[in-house]
Amino acid sequence: MKKRKVFTGSAVLLAVLAAAGGIMAYLGASDDAENTVEVAHDKIAVTENFPKPSDLESNANNYYTKEVGIANTGNVDCYVRVYADLPDSAAAAESFYSADGVNYYSAVRDAGLSADTSSEDNGKIIHTQSFVNMLNSQDGDWIFVPDDDSSEKLRGYYYYKKPVKVGEKTADLFKSVMIHTGDAPEAADLTVYAESVDCVYEENGQEKTYADYATAWNGFLS
Repeated sequence: MKKRKVFTGSAVLLAVLAAAGGIMAYLGASDDAENTVEVAHDKIAVTENFPKPSDLESNANNYYTKEVGIANTGNVDCYVRVYADLPDSAAAAESFYSADGVNYYSAVRDAGLSADTSSEDNGKIIHTQSFVNMLNSQDGDWIFVPDDDSSEKLRGYYYYKKPVKVGEKTADLFKSVMIHTGDAPEAADLTVYAESVDCVYEENGQEKTYADYATAWNGFLS
């Protein structure tokens, strides 16, 4: 079995907060098969619950449902990773992600933001700690590999640690987003981009299973 990887993604415009559309492309080797054999392939889709809200309000904390998960729509189990970021550093500094819809953590991708203070806003808890640091301090399904991690090829992505079985989906990476605006709120793009790789590989003519997500991705990217 040859190694394959699937790419899929979407961009979201928080100012108007409507889905901007999706991109899907398939990269890697293709296999020939007899008519009676179905070719194994991994295929994923970003699943989003994203009701269209009103425009950003000025001088306010603006909260929006943004449930992001990845579904395995192919016919082989796979590992997935996600790139999620606000490219505009100023927008990121004023934005927060929430995994539970209550606690919001800084969207700044800085694992060094480990110290945490919090404030309350109408039942929402706003944390100064970075979302990626909070995620990595928990033993959950997702983990983030920082930009300065020793695993150079894995840097900058959120990884789902468990294989995603055919027909199933990951737990949501986050459930909502908050962006704080000033006097004149501006557009802020939130990019969500996902990739997948097969859980199995071929060695000396034998099909084997990767031990974990890191081994799978290092194996593919090597």
